[in-house]
Amino acid sequence: MKSIITKLVLSVIVLSCAQQSAKAQAALLALIFGDKVASEKFHLSVDLGMNFSSMPGLQQQSRRHDFYFGLGTFIKINEKWALTPEFKPISPRGAKNVLPLRDYSGVLSDITYDIELNYIDVPVLAQYRVTPTVFVSAGPQISFLTSAKQASEGNLPAGNSVEITEKMRSNFKSLYLSVPIEVGYSLAKAHKGKGMDIKLRYNIGMSEMIAKSGYGSTRGSTFQVFLSFPFVKPAEASPVKP
Repeated sequence: MKSIITKLVLSVIVLSCAQQSAKAQAALLALIFGDKVASEKFHLSVDLGMNFSSMPGLQQQSRRHDFYFGLGTFIKINEKWALTPEFKPISPRGAKNVLPLRDYSGVLSDITYDIELNYIDVPVLAQYRVTPTVFVSAGPQISFLTSAKQASEGNLPAGNSVEITEKMRSNFKSLYLSVPIEVGYSLAKAHKGKGMDIKLRYNIGMSEMIAKSGYGSTRGSTFQVFLSFPFVKPAEASPVKP
């Protein structure tokens, strides 16, 4: 219980720090793109949250969670529909307690292996507003692998604990396709009147993640929970009327 509370506190601290940095970046983008960024029909957003990922299909594995960050774009089509292309440079995936890509059981005891992957996600979603505050979204997503590691942890014969992290990018495919399905809720008065969206998203894996079939096969599974902070003028941030 204490471990869970500690992780929650640390997550809040990280999200708070990242939000300040993200605001500065969004302000710079607003200067570059001009007043259109701060309009109801076209604006940017900063997304902060958590990825909960696993790799179903492997012989053994458990879910891991990591910090998720990126920028979103809102392009209004009409009162019900919008396009929301996004750029998410920090989108970790992987799994804990997996079978090893490189086995150290001959020299270590009580050993565990984790797979740590990081992608740049580029989803292009179509958003439909069910009510003034509730919306659903779906669409294709392409993800670019930026790093892949195996993290091994175990004990030496003398009893000392050791951690080994190795790059394993060649074992995983550089491109990954998925279909995110999302439900969201808009809080019009949050974020100093600019609004805030709470989003729950599940990514359905459509392509193989592993390049070397001898290790196994998985299309991945990722559940995302995050907040989206739009950068719009407060007067234009009210929910869309039905």
